[in-house]
Amino acid sequence: MKNIGLVLVSVALVMAFRPDLFRFAFPGDDTNVNVHDPAPTETLQKIVAPIKSVGLGVDDSQRLSKFYLALADVIERDENGIVKSSAEVRLINERSGRLCFGKTGIAGRYPRLAEEIDAVIGFGTGAARIDGKWESVEITHENRRGLVEAIRAVAWACGR
Repeated sequence: MKNIGLVLVSVALVMAFRPDLFRFAFPGDDTNVNVHDPAPTETLQKIVAPIKSVGLGVDDSQRLSKFYLALADVIERDENGIVKSSAEVRLINERSGRLCFGKTGIAGRYPRLAEEIDAVIGFGTGAARIDGKWESVEITHENRRGLVEAIRAVAWACGR
């Protein structure tokens, strides 16, 4: 039962990223999102610079940007605290990413991308890296804003 929240968040991300899979249940217009505005702070731009320099293909860039905008939106809307820790955010990112990108080849084309994104999530939560692993910190009202801004910066960097 503990993982039901993670499953629900993952489903929400898939629905946000791949609404075409659910059109039969939720007909309506698609909304285009401009992932280039607003630009993140200068500090975040420096932190996501390695992601920006990966050299994503156009299709991969759009897919990843939309995915990370959706993830930021889900985390921002989690007012009930379903996502309790940065470890859960990483797990949601990993599992939802597998669901959304499993057969696209993105992981094989950009081998360090996941590590760079993980570092941004760590920065966003204020976590420390200890012995090569990120510590898990509680997601509070105070650090949720920083996490959401960091994830949106990932979307921005992917869309460049």
